[in-house]
Amino acid sequence: MPNYATPGVFVEEITKFPPSVAQVPTAIPAFMGRTEKTLDNLGNSLVNKAIRIGSQKEYEQKFGFGPQPVISQINLDADNNFVSAVIAASNRHYLYDAIRLFYANGGGDCYIVSVGDYDDTVSDTAYTGVGAALEVVAKIDEPTILLFPDAANLAANLLSNVQKAALLQCGLLKDRVAIFDTRSDDYNGTTFRTNIGINDLKYGAAYTPWLSTALPKNISYTNLRGAIISKNGGPLVTLNNTSIHGGNPDIVAIFNLYNAHLNWRAEYATYIAAAAPNQTNLDAAFTALDALVTAPAAAVAAKTAYTTAQDAYQAVQNATTKPALENAFATLNNLVTQIYGGEQGLMDSFGVYKAIIAGINATPIEVPPSGAVAGIYAYVDRTRGVWKAPANVSLNGVIGPTNAFSSSELDALNIDVNAGKSINAIRTFTGKGTLVWGARTLAGNDNEWRYVPVRRFYNMVEESIKKACEQFVFEPNDANTWVRVQAMIENFLLLQWRDGALQGAKPEHAFFVSVGLGKTMTAQDILEGRMIVEIGMAPVRPAEFIILRFSQKMAES
Repeated sequence: MPNYATPGVFVEEITKFPPSVAQVPTAIPAFMGRTEKTLDNLGNSLVNKAIRIGSQKEYEQKFGFGPQPVISQINLDADNNFVSAVIAASNRHYLYDAIRLFYANGGGDCYIVSVGDYDDTVSDTAYTGVGAALEVVAKIDEPTILLFPDAANLAANLLSNVQKAALLQCGLLKDRVAIFDTRSDDYNGTTFRTNIGINDLKYGAAYTPWLSTALPKNISYTNLRGAIISKNGGPLVTLNNTSIHGGNPDIVAIFNLYNAHLNWRAEYATYIAAAAPNQTNLDAAFTALDALVTAPAAAVAAKTAYTTAQDAYQAVQNATTKPALENAFATLNNLVTQIYGGEQGLMDSFGVYKAIIAGINATPIEVPPSGAVAGIYAYVDRTRGVWKAPANVSLNGVIGPTNAFSSSELDALNIDVNAGKSINAIRTFTGKGTLVWGARTLAGNDNEWRYVPVRRFYNMVEESIKKACEQFVFEPNDANTWVRVQAMIENFLLLQWRDGALQGAKPEHAFFVSVGLGKTMTAQDILEGRMIVEIGMAPVRPAEFIILRFSQKMAES
């Protein structure tokens, strides 16, 4: 009670209600991998910076799209219908596809850490080095899931370096778990299990095999103009060959002119990037432009725009400063695009091109499953709760798993008799689709931490209560404080029990909270400023094996 020195009436408000525990978010992934953009709009680097996003569109605005596929051959039938395409797998980067699958399967807010662009040579040190992705994420409190879709392309020993570093971070911080991919050629997990080690396995979960998807690809005419085309098994030609377009020379002329358009853009980009004006590059751009603006009228779609382009071309020739050149080239670029229809014009005008684009977009590609699984975590947490196993849930945006398993292979994945490193299978079921069919951590032989929902539920409870108890730091270590802390935690756990996260017919069967002198603390503990609270919980566990027992009954009538 305060000391009053002046006569009068004073009002005192006495707190009677205990403080409450606010549940922390449980499904905030941190994705680490390569991105198309590594600079923001102001030219600042995005590499090794954790950026929070809330949608796929926001990702695309900040980090761009996926890598453009390298297409070496396109196969058409006699009627120019798309049959197949050969897409190189060597340049695949999976972060963008993982983000798309994350949001397709119910994902929400997440963090992105770019480790470089698509041209960088990225090794395990891009994730584990000083100042690298994992160290950046360690300094942020919010992420609860770590995943590295691009790392699945690393050599097996380098991939395991990243995964072991992630487990170490999870074990130290105790507020996150890691979702691991196996390499595509290690779908049975043999190499993964050998390399992952034995430390902090309860904080990791692995999923296999990779997923076959038909996600739209970041493809344009640039990817196609160098590809060879086989029509009905005949001679190999390119897209601007007359045989592909029924011998129509005007169509071929427009393709050739659009090629020249792309060439001068590339030349001018080289010129602008030069520290000093490069007359050779500029002359090359002028040469390509000259071919465009003096093209035959039969290949021109808009005569007025064509005439204006000639005037703009003259303005470029007359410009002497770099800013003036940039303005003139920008104007000319827009006009030339109007003349030749641009990318969309080509697609809309020529059915064979449109068919090839649609066919390539529908061509399946293989991606690691971690992004889709993270989306399932978020979806189940939001609709059921973090205590519900993120399994027996169908995946969206996928054709199916790339491998099927026999019964014995599934047994070996789920139960590892050697070291207990369980790997969760993704399977296809007739009439149900593709389902996540496992909910075990890598500590598959640990009776306490065998299941993903148990591990993640404890992470949530521990972090939530930890944050709530921070308000009691430096409070008197006496019975009044102990009662408030105990009531606060018991109220929180009571709500978890009512939601179905704890098992027991009564609250006292589901959890206990103990604090006090002679209970959890000695007099020496109090002298040294330690307030010790013991909390016990009986979390629900998934019914992993449902056993139906049948017998025959003797007739009684």
